[in-house]
Amino acid sequence: MTFERPMLLLLLAVVPLWHRLRGVWLADEENRLKRFVRPVLWERVGIEPPPRRLLTRWLWTAALLLLLFSLAGPVWGRDEAFIPAGGRNVAIALDVSRSMSCDDEIPTRLGRASAEVRRLVRAMPDTRFCLILFSGQTRLAVPITLDSDFLFSRLPNSGDDPVFLSPGTSLGSLVSVMADALPGENLEARVGIIFSDGGFHDLNIQGSIEEARDREIALVTVGLGGDTPAAVPDGRGGVTVFQGDTVRTVLEEAPLRRLAEGTGGFYTRISEAGNLAEPVRTLLAVTSREAGLQSAGAGPGRRYQYFLGGALLLIAAALVLERRGL
Repeated sequence: MTFERPMLLLLLAVVPLWHRLRGVWLADEENRLKRFVRPVLWERVGIEPPPRRLLTRWLWTAALLLLLFSLAGPVWGRDEAFIPAGGRNVAIALDVSRSMSCDDEIPTRLGRASAEVRRLVRAMPDTRFCLILFSGQTRLAVPITLDSDFLFSRLPNSGDDPVFLSPGTSLGSLVSVMADALPGENLEARVGIIFSDGGFHDLNIQGSIEEARDREIALVTVGLGGDTPAAVPDGRGGVTVFQGDTVRTVLEEAPLRRLAEGTGGFYTRISEAGNLAEPVRTLLAVTSREAGLQSAGAGPGRRYQYFLGGALLLIAAALVLERRGL
Protein backbone atom coordinates (compact mmCIF):
# COMPACT_ATOMS: atom_id res chain seq x y z
CA MET A 1 0.00 0.00 0.00
CA THR A 2 1.22 3.47 -0.88
CA PHE A 3 -0.17 6.95 -0.26
CA GLU A 4 -0.85 9.86 -2.62
CA ARG A 5 -0.10 12.39 0.15
CA PRO A 6 2.38 10.61 2.44
CA MET A 7 3.38 13.82 4.26
CA LEU A 8 -0.02 13.82 5.95
CA LEU A 9 0.99 10.65 7.75
CA LEU A 10 3.15 12.84 9.99
CA LEU A 11 -0.11 13.88 11.64
CA LEU A 12 -0.38 10.36 13.05
CA ALA A 13 1.90 11.59 15.83
CA VAL A 14 -1.05 13.64 17.05
CA VAL A 15 -3.20 10.53 17.65
CA PRO A 16 -1.49 9.18 20.81
CA LEU A 17 -1.17 12.73 22.10
CA TRP A 18 -4.89 13.30 21.60
CA HIS A 19 -5.68 9.97 23.28
CA ARG A 20 -3.57 10.94 26.28
CA LEU A 21 -5.05 14.44 26.56
CA ARG A 22 -8.59 13.08 26.42
CA GLY A 23 -7.71 10.71 29.27
CA VAL A 24 -6.32 13.62 31.27
CA TRP A 25 -9.46 15.67 30.61
CA LEU A 26 -11.72 12.85 31.81
CA ALA A 27 -9.60 12.36 34.94
CA ASP A 28 -9.62 16.10 35.59
CA GLU A 29 -13.42 16.05 35.45
CA GLU A 30 -13.47 13.57 38.33
CA ASN A 31 -10.85 15.54 40.29
CA ARG A 32 -12.90 18.71 40.02
CA LEU A 33 -15.94 16.88 41.35
CA LYS A 34 -13.86 15.50 44.26
CA ARG A 35 -12.78 19.01 45.22
CA PHE A 36 -16.39 20.16 45.18
CA VAL A 37 -17.83 17.21 47.13
CA ARG A 38 -15.93 14.63 49.12
CA PRO A 39 -16.30 11.15 47.57
CA VAL A 40 -17.68 9.69 50.83
CA LEU A 41 -20.68 12.03 50.51
CA TRP A 42 -21.48 11.25 46.86
CA GLU A 43 -23.87 8.45 47.67
CA ARG A 44 -25.67 10.49 50.33
CA VAL A 45 -26.34 13.44 48.05
CA GLY A 46 -27.07 11.31 44.98
CA ILE A 47 -23.92 12.07 43.00
CA GLU A 48 -22.66 9.43 40.63
CA PRO A 49 -18.98 9.41 39.72
CA PRO A 50 -18.23 10.60 36.20
CA PRO A 51 -18.16 7.74 33.66
CA ARG A 52 -14.68 6.71 32.67
CA ARG A 53 -15.66 6.35 28.97
CA LEU A 54 -12.79 3.96 28.24
CA LEU A 55 -14.57 2.35 25.26
CA THR A 56 -15.57 5.58 23.55
CA ARG A 57 -12.13 7.01 24.21
CA TRP A 58 -10.61 4.23 22.13
CA LEU A 59 -13.35 4.53 19.50
CA TRP A 60 -12.62 8.24 19.00
CA THR A 61 -8.89 7.49 18.79
CA ALA A 62 -9.42 4.78 16.17
CA ALA A 63 -11.76 7.06 14.18
CA LEU A 64 -9.15 9.83 14.15
CA LEU A 65 -6.52 7.34 13.01
CA LEU A 66 -8.71 6.16 10.10
CA LEU A 67 -9.54 9.73 9.07
CA LEU A 68 -5.86 10.58 8.80
CA PHE A 69 -5.23 7.46 6.71
CA SER A 70 -8.11 8.46 4.44
CA LEU A 71 -6.74 12.00 4.00
CA ALA A 72 -3.34 10.59 3.06
CA GLY A 73 -4.92 8.86 0.04
CA PRO A 74 -4.20 5.13 0.40
CA VAL A 75 -3.61 3.35 -2.92
CA TRP A 76 -3.30 -0.34 -3.69
CA GLY A 77 -4.34 -2.76 -6.43
CA ARG A 78 -5.44 -1.71 -9.93
CA ASP A 79 -8.69 -0.05 -11.07
CA GLU A 80 -10.04 0.58 -14.56
CA ALA A 81 -9.73 4.30 -15.24
CA PHE A 82 -12.52 6.06 -17.16
CA ILE A 83 -12.59 9.53 -18.69
CA PRO A 84 -15.95 11.16 -19.44
CA ALA A 85 -16.93 11.05 -23.11
CA GLY A 86 -18.48 13.88 -25.03
CA GLY A 87 -21.73 14.13 -26.95
CA ARG A 88 -22.77 12.32 -30.11
CA ASN A 89 -23.21 14.53 -33.15
CA VAL A 90 -24.46 13.59 -36.62
CA ALA A 91 -24.70 15.80 -39.69
CA ILE A 92 -27.36 14.63 -42.16
CA ALA A 93 -26.90 15.78 -45.75
CA LEU A 94 -29.94 15.32 -48.00
CA ASP A 95 -29.68 15.44 -51.78
CA VAL A 96 -32.54 17.61 -53.09
CA SER A 97 -31.60 17.60 -56.77
CA ARG A 98 -34.32 17.03 -59.39
CA SER A 99 -33.36 13.35 -59.84
CA MET A 100 -34.38 12.73 -56.21
CA SER A 101 -38.01 13.20 -57.36
CA CYS A 102 -37.88 9.92 -59.30
CA ASP A 103 -40.51 7.44 -58.14
CA ASP A 104 -38.40 4.27 -58.20
CA GLU A 105 -38.46 4.60 -54.42
CA ILE A 106 -41.77 4.94 -52.58
CA PRO A 107 -43.12 7.62 -52.70
CA THR A 108 -40.01 9.16 -54.27
CA ARG A 109 -36.30 8.96 -53.62
CA LEU A 110 -36.47 12.16 -51.57
CA GLY A 111 -39.60 11.05 -49.72
CA ARG A 112 -38.00 7.72 -48.85
CA ALA A 113 -34.84 9.47 -47.62
CA SER A 114 -36.85 11.88 -45.44
CA ALA A 115 -38.76 8.98 -43.91
CA GLU A 116 -35.48 7.22 -43.10
CA VAL A 117 -34.12 10.40 -41.51
CA ARG A 118 -37.16 10.56 -39.25
CA ARG A 119 -36.73 6.94 -38.25
CA LEU A 120 -33.03 7.42 -37.55
CA VAL A 121 -33.50 10.53 -35.42
CA ARG A 122 -36.29 8.93 -33.37
CA ALA A 123 -34.09 5.89 -32.71
CA MET A 124 -31.24 8.06 -31.38
CA PRO A 125 -32.84 10.54 -28.94
CA ASP A 126 -29.54 11.13 -27.12
CA THR A 127 -27.77 12.26 -30.30
CA ARG A 128 -27.65 15.79 -31.70
CA PHE A 129 -28.42 16.19 -35.40
CA CYS A 130 -28.11 18.93 -37.98
CA LEU A 131 -29.69 18.98 -41.44
CA ILE A 132 -27.94 20.05 -44.62
CA LEU A 133 -29.57 20.28 -48.05
CA PHE A 134 -27.51 20.11 -51.20
CA SER A 135 -27.87 19.97 -54.96
CA GLY A 136 -25.78 22.34 -57.09
CA GLN A 137 -25.20 24.29 -53.85
CA THR A 138 -25.12 23.43 -50.17
CA ARG A 139 -27.15 25.03 -47.38
CA LEU A 140 -27.38 24.40 -43.64
CA ALA A 141 -31.12 24.01 -43.00
CA VAL A 142 -31.05 23.08 -39.28
CA PRO A 143 -28.11 23.79 -36.92
CA ILE A 144 -27.00 21.06 -34.53
CA THR A 145 -29.87 20.37 -32.12
CA LEU A 146 -31.69 17.83 -29.97
CA ASP A 147 -35.04 19.28 -31.09
CA SER A 148 -36.24 16.51 -33.42
CA ASP A 149 -39.59 18.20 -34.10
CA PHE A 150 -37.84 21.29 -35.44
CA LEU A 151 -35.61 19.17 -37.66
CA PHE A 152 -38.61 17.23 -39.00
CA SER A 153 -40.39 20.46 -39.84
CA ARG A 154 -37.54 21.44 -42.16
CA LEU A 155 -37.34 18.13 -44.01
CA PRO A 156 -38.42 18.35 -47.67
CA ASN A 157 -40.73 15.48 -48.60
CA SER A 158 -40.73 15.86 -52.37
CA GLY A 159 -38.76 17.53 -55.11
CA ASP A 160 -41.49 20.13 -55.39
CA ASP A 161 -40.80 21.55 -51.93
CA PRO A 162 -38.97 24.88 -52.32
CA VAL A 163 -35.31 24.68 -51.26
CA PHE A 164 -33.95 27.62 -53.30
CA LEU A 165 -30.79 25.84 -54.42
CA SER A 166 -29.31 25.73 -57.91
CA PRO A 167 -29.94 22.51 -59.89
CA GLY A 168 -27.45 19.68 -60.15
CA THR A 169 -25.73 17.31 -57.73
CA SER A 170 -22.39 18.66 -56.54
CA LEU A 171 -20.19 17.77 -53.60
CA GLY A 172 -18.65 21.23 -53.77
CA SER A 173 -18.55 22.59 -50.22
CA LEU A 174 -20.71 19.82 -48.73
CA VAL A 175 -18.03 18.35 -46.43
CA SER A 176 -16.97 21.83 -45.29
CA VAL A 177 -20.55 22.76 -44.40
CA MET A 178 -21.00 19.47 -42.54
CA ALA A 179 -17.76 19.92 -40.59
CA ASP A 180 -18.57 23.55 -39.72
CA ALA A 181 -22.02 22.53 -38.48
CA LEU A 182 -20.62 19.94 -36.07
CA PRO A 183 -18.94 20.90 -32.77
CA GLY A 184 -15.16 20.75 -32.97
CA GLU A 185 -14.35 20.43 -29.26
CA ASN A 186 -12.50 17.44 -27.88
CA LEU A 187 -14.56 14.45 -26.71
CA GLU A 188 -17.25 15.18 -29.33
CA ALA A 189 -18.19 12.24 -31.60
CA ARG A 190 -18.79 13.36 -35.20
CA VAL A 191 -20.31 11.46 -38.13
CA GLY A 192 -21.81 12.64 -41.40
CA ILE A 193 -24.57 10.82 -43.30
CA ILE A 194 -25.24 11.59 -46.98
CA PHE A 195 -28.52 10.51 -48.61
CA SER A 196 -28.11 10.71 -52.38
CA ASP A 197 -28.54 8.89 -55.68
CA GLY A 198 -24.92 9.70 -56.64
CA GLY A 199 -24.00 11.19 -59.97
CA PHE A 200 -21.95 14.08 -58.59
CA HIS A 201 -21.34 16.51 -61.44
CA ASP A 202 -18.12 18.00 -60.09
CA LEU A 203 -16.36 14.61 -59.65
CA ASN A 204 -14.63 16.01 -56.56
CA ILE A 205 -14.66 12.70 -54.67
CA GLN A 206 -10.99 12.58 -53.66
CA GLY A 207 -10.96 16.20 -52.54
CA SER A 208 -14.01 15.57 -50.35
CA ILE A 209 -12.41 12.44 -48.90
CA GLU A 210 -9.26 14.34 -47.98
CA GLU A 211 -11.21 17.17 -46.40
CA ALA A 212 -13.33 14.75 -44.36
CA ARG A 213 -10.15 13.08 -43.10
CA ASP A 214 -8.62 16.43 -42.21
CA ARG A 215 -11.77 17.47 -40.35
CA GLU A 216 -11.99 14.04 -38.62
CA ILE A 217 -15.44 13.12 -39.90
CA ALA A 218 -16.40 9.60 -40.94
CA LEU A 219 -19.03 9.59 -43.68
CA VAL A 220 -21.92 7.19 -44.14
CA THR A 221 -23.48 7.24 -47.61
CA VAL A 222 -26.97 5.92 -48.31
CA GLY A 223 -27.87 5.26 -51.92
CA LEU A 224 -31.38 5.85 -53.30
CA GLY A 225 -32.79 4.60 -56.58
CA GLY A 226 -32.38 1.42 -58.59
CA ASP A 227 -30.48 -0.11 -61.47
CA THR A 228 -33.31 0.47 -63.96
CA PRO A 229 -33.21 3.98 -65.50
CA ALA A 230 -36.02 6.17 -64.17
CA ALA A 231 -37.36 9.29 -65.88
CA VAL A 232 -36.58 12.52 -64.09
CA PRO A 233 -39.73 14.61 -63.38
CA ASP A 234 -39.72 18.21 -64.56
CA GLY A 235 -41.72 19.54 -61.60
CA ARG A 236 -44.74 20.37 -63.79
CA GLY A 237 -46.28 16.93 -64.00
CA GLY A 238 -44.15 15.77 -66.92
CA VAL A 239 -40.65 14.45 -67.44
CA THR A 240 -37.41 16.27 -68.13
CA VAL A 241 -36.43 16.28 -71.82
CA PHE A 242 -33.01 17.26 -73.14
CA GLN A 243 -32.37 17.59 -76.88
CA GLY A 244 -35.47 15.57 -77.59
CA ASP A 245 -34.62 12.68 -75.27
CA THR A 246 -36.15 11.91 -71.90
CA VAL A 247 -33.59 12.36 -69.12
CA ARG A 248 -33.28 9.19 -67.10
CA THR A 249 -31.18 8.36 -64.06
CA VAL A 250 -30.02 5.35 -62.06
CA LEU A 251 -28.40 4.95 -58.69
CA GLU A 252 -24.66 5.52 -59.08
CA GLU A 253 -23.11 3.56 -56.25
CA ALA A 254 -19.42 3.83 -57.11
CA PRO A 255 -18.85 7.45 -55.99
CA LEU A 256 -20.99 6.94 -52.87
CA ARG A 257 -19.10 3.79 -51.91
CA ARG A 258 -15.72 5.42 -52.54
CA LEU A 259 -16.67 8.47 -50.49
CA ALA A 260 -17.75 6.37 -47.51
CA GLU A 261 -14.95 3.84 -47.49
CA GLY A 262 -12.32 6.52 -48.05
CA THR A 263 -13.33 8.29 -44.82
CA GLY A 264 -13.70 5.23 -42.57
CA GLY A 265 -17.46 5.01 -42.90
CA PHE A 266 -19.70 2.62 -44.82
CA TYR A 267 -22.07 2.59 -47.78
CA THR A 268 -25.52 0.99 -47.98
CA ARG A 269 -28.51 1.09 -50.25
CA ILE A 270 -31.53 2.44 -48.45
CA SER A 271 -33.40 -0.77 -49.30
CA GLU A 272 -30.71 -2.73 -47.44
CA ALA A 273 -30.09 -0.30 -44.59
CA GLY A 274 -32.39 -2.01 -42.08
CA ASN A 275 -32.01 -0.35 -38.69
CA LEU A 276 -29.52 2.34 -39.66
CA ALA A 277 -29.25 3.59 -36.08
CA GLU A 278 -27.24 0.58 -34.89
CA PRO A 279 -24.31 0.83 -37.34
CA VAL A 280 -24.28 4.62 -36.91
CA ARG A 281 -23.95 4.20 -33.13
CA THR A 282 -21.12 1.75 -33.69
CA LEU A 283 -19.36 4.18 -36.02
CA LEU A 284 -19.74 6.99 -33.49
CA ALA A 285 -18.08 4.78 -30.87
CA VAL A 286 -15.33 3.29 -33.05
CA THR A 287 -14.10 6.17 -35.18
CA SER A 288 -14.54 9.12 -32.82
CA ARG A 289 -12.58 10.46 -29.88
CA GLU A 290 -15.29 9.09 -27.63
CA ALA A 291 -14.23 5.45 -27.95
CA GLY A 292 -10.58 6.18 -27.18
CA LEU A 293 -11.38 8.20 -24.12
CA GLN A 294 -14.13 6.21 -22.48
CA SER A 295 -11.55 3.86 -20.96
CA ALA A 296 -8.04 5.03 -20.13
CA GLY A 297 -6.82 1.62 -18.97
CA ALA A 298 -6.06 0.35 -15.49
CA GLY A 299 -4.48 2.58 -12.87
CA PRO A 300 -3.67 2.47 -9.15
CA GLY A 301 -6.79 1.93 -7.07
CA ARG A 302 -7.68 4.71 -4.64
CA ARG A 303 -9.03 3.16 -1.44
CA TYR A 304 -9.62 6.16 0.84
CA GLN A 305 -13.33 5.33 1.00
CA TYR A 306 -12.68 2.23 3.11
CA PHE A 307 -10.89 4.22 5.79
CA LEU A 308 -13.40 7.05 5.61
CA GLY A 309 -16.33 4.65 5.91
CA GLY A 310 -14.74 2.92 8.89
CA ALA A 311 -14.08 6.25 10.60
CA LEU A 312 -17.70 7.37 10.15
CA LEU A 313 -18.98 4.10 11.62
CA LEU A 314 -16.70 4.45 14.66
CA ILE A 315 -17.79 8.06 15.17
CA ALA A 316 -21.46 7.03 15.05
CA ALA A 317 -20.81 4.24 17.57
CA ALA A 318 -18.86 6.59 19.85
CA LEU A 319 -21.68 9.15 19.86
CA VAL A 320 -24.23 6.50 20.84
CA LEU A 321 -22.08 4.84 23.50
CA GLU A 322 -20.85 8.10 24.99
CA ARG A 323 -24.40 8.95 26.05
CA ARG A 324 -24.44 5.69 28.00
CA GLY A 325 -21.21 6.58 29.74
CA LEU A 326 -19.22 3.79 28.16
